[in-house]
Amino acid sequence: MENIVLIGMMGCGKTTISNLLSKELSRPLIDIDEYLVDKYDMTIPEMFDISEDYFRERETICCQEVGLLENYIISTGGGVIKNPKNIEALQRNGIIIYIDRPVELILSDVEIAARPLLKDGPDKLYQLYKERHQRYLDVCNCHIQNTSSLEDVVEKIIKIIKENK
Repeated sequence: MENIVLIGMMGCGKTTISNLLSKELSRPLIDIDEYLVDKYDMTIPEMFDISEDYFRERETICCQEVGLLENYIISTGGGVIKNPKNIEALQRNGIIIYIDRPVELILSDVEIAARPLLKDGPDKLYQLYKERHQRYLDVCNCHIQNTSSLEDVVEKIIKIIKENK
């Protein structure tokens, strides 16, 4: 069984949606950020304090490991698309779903202080969206807008998975 891999900007709903999908489909869940923290026994801000490259190298190792699994729900970090090796690993046995949420809605939901890349303020989120949106579209198998309820997004994903069987 293919993995369901969620990509998108930080704060777009990947973690919550992946938890709901895991329960609804009775599939195990892996959040790559949590996997990374557990594997390296460091927080993401601690890794970023060393350097973003340090974090990204470890993220790629984790994507390669997780990409070998089957029948999982996989939630990724927002920058996972920065390295084509990550997407190759996750596509090997997964359908990639881009959860797209308008930046204004993300800013109303996310705790900026808890996000290392947003330490310079909310304008950074608009910049990241502009930089990453097309890449998300280029690598995904399916693009879903997260502008309504989370349950609605989950229903759309389940429908897509059933249609792709």
